Amino acid sequence: MYTREFGLQSYLVRGVHSKKSKIKANYFHGLMLLDMIATHSDTQSLGRINEITAAKSFTPEFDPVKSAIAIFLNELIYKTIQETEANPGLFEFLITALDLLSLKENKASNFHLSFMIRYTQYLGFYPTFNYSPENRHFDLKEACFVRTGQGQTYVLEEELSRHFYELMNSKLEVCEQVQVTNTQRKALLSALLDYYKWHRALTSDLISHTIMGQL
Repeated sequence: MYTREFGLQSYLVRGVHSKKSKIKANYFHGLMLLDMIATHSDTQSLGRINEITAAKSFTPEFDPVKSAIAIFLNELIYKTIQETEANPGLFEFLITALDLLSLKENKASNFHLSFMIRYTQYLGFYPTFNYSPENRHFDLKEACFVRTGQGQTYVLEEELSRHFYELMNSKLEVCEQVQVTNTQRKALLSALLDYYKWHRALTSDLISHTIMGQL
């Protein structure tokens, strides 16, 4: 679990399948927000959950696009967070963003792209905000916009770079205002995954992004 007070933690939970247990197994599905009382030990790697007082799911149930995005974000978060110390700013960003996705009533097809860009602020490789008529190509390796991308496989072509900048420049609430085609959206997702890999943010390759390619 990623916790507000202790960062990434592992817990031992007993009896979740018992009918008498107050702590239920479905509390531990992906993207659940739990309020809980737990015990930590300096000598043991596993903490113990004593009580869960509230639970909320951030996975949309009736929207296939938002559900697919939630599955993807769940895996992305799982394979990027490694901190075992508190980071309240990151915790609040995740809660706010996931709550926004679950409550979003309009289209959400750009949400994962905008999330991935903003998330890099907390992972330590947010892009330099230097897009200009001269610097129109985004360099995945250097995390900035450059003059030309000729012959460089890690530099995005001009149109994708412009959309990348537009997503950087828009809030999560209105990221759907960035006009991109499905083909461009898939290309931007592939580029962002490469961006994460260039900066060694992923502990292993993602699997769920193949679902996003089908939307």
